[in-house]
Amino acid sequence: MDQAQLAVFKYKHDDRTALSVRRKIFFAVSLVVSLVLSFVLFPGGALTLFVPLVAWFGSVKKICVGPRYLVCGNQIVYYANVTKLTLDEAAGVLSLQSANGKLFKIERERFPTNARKKDKIAVNKAAKFSKVTARIVEKVRRATPEAANA
Repeated sequence: MDQAQLAVFKYKHDDRTALSVRRKIFFAVSLVVSLVLSFVLFPGGALTLFVPLVAWFGSVKKICVGPRYLVCGNQIVYYANVTKLTLDEAAGVLSLQSANGKLFKIERERFPTNARKKDKIAVNKAAKFSKVTARIVEKVRRATPEAANA
């Protein structure tokens, strides 16, 4: 059976990102090595403690859009459970309300960009927001047409 690919976009959500097994192993090994080096070569060896800190806190925050669900941090939204979909282009917010009453929002201002000028930053964030929301709205309409029309 073919595994469906997730579309992954950088998104600054509030949840802490989950660490992969490889990142956890790298963190543990680098922490042990840096602790040994800090005891052997105290002033200079203590600087190696930054490597495990970067491994622990340096993970990229993202939103994953799949064929039947989206994952953002610790939240999973199944498109079939969405009862209300509200897209406010002017405010830059997409709201998805699920059957259990939970509200999930995607905000335009949380998409990162590498642009330096204010006008380019706004254009890049708007383009990324419209691309992600178009995919989500399309998938919600396929799963629950009555929620997309509400």
